[in-house]
Amino acid sequence: MRVRRADGPDLELEASVVLIATGSSPYHPRSVPFDHRVIYDSDSILRMSHIPKTMAIVGGGVIGSEYACIFTALGVNVALVDVRDRLLPFVDGEIARRLEAELRRLGLRFIFNDRVLEVAVHDDGAALRLQSGEVLRCEIALFAAGRQSNVGGLGLEAIGVELRERGLIVVNDHYQTCVPNVYAAGDVIGFPALASTSMEQARVAMVHAFDLKYKERIATVLPLAVYTIPEIAMVGLSEESCREKGIPYLVGRSFYDKSPRGQIIGDCTGMLKLIFSPGDKRLLGVHHIGELASELVHIGAHVMASGETIDAFIQAVYNYPTLADSYKYAAYDGLGALSRWQAQSAQGA
Repeated sequence: MRVRRADGPDLELEASVVLIATGSSPYHPRSVPFDHRVIYDSDSILRMSHIPKTMAIVGGGVIGSEYACIFTALGVNVALVDVRDRLLPFVDGEIARRLEAELRRLGLRFIFNDRVLEVAVHDDGAALRLQSGEVLRCEIALFAAGRQSNVGGLGLEAIGVELRERGLIVVNDHYQTCVPNVYAAGDVIGFPALASTSMEQARVAMVHAFDLKYKERIATVLPLAVYTIPEIAMVGLSEESCREKGIPYLVGRSFYDKSPRGQIIGDCTGMLKLIFSPGDKRLLGVHHIGELASELVHIGAHVMASGETIDAFIQAVYNYPTLADSYKYAAYDGLGALSRWQAQSAQGA
């Protein structure tokens, strides 16, 4: 293996095991004239010289949504364009709609079901011509249309490593490529491309590579968080995924504006949502929007991982007043939904 250094001679290295964790870079569509002065990607936007008055963001995924929140909070007039009909398609629909409503209230403009056909750069900004016919004028534009893995120049094809679209490396459950002594982890293998899961993937890979008989699989319950304003977090199944898979479910909800701690901190938009099986009350999913959602989701993740029911939240004792207490009241609400479901089922029998 040859390492090319910018400040010295190349290094020749030999190893019995290689882990590829070179990350990813913003994807650049050829039709977009990135100049990192008016047209930015999600890396170069961090080096911008000033806060603009107007901004267009293309892409309603995680990166686009997070930057849209940041710049809206800074007072920028932001318009977000996405070809889909909603934000964050992998997020539970009710949570995504609640986030969208809050961002609209803060002044963010959404343009859904539309796409950018042409980008023109001028001295005073950019003009984005949309498929709908609208011309969106802005001081700067951020394209957050996905990422591609950093594998260019590594010569992986020459040693037989299999690649997918955008250079993503194909691996098995041990994060081993089709070349037995070559492993890969993180953004280079694709979704979920999170720091938390990437570190665990690398640990599993090295345990397998050196036959350590310790952490042989990554956890099956993986929490995710999106650092929007307000932030959202989730683990397990959403309502949409339950319906797609034909899994019966019920929902229990609690709201920050009914929580003493939520009232104290002034968060009136927060909500915790539990999805559970009506047959045995087993927890299937947790979806959270509001202050500390990325922290509180781990409580639900542990209950899910242990296969427990929503009764675990009712039996637990939480400090008061806390936002964690929302789990108890969402579980109570779930029991109410279960009682109504049982009554309806008995009537239909």
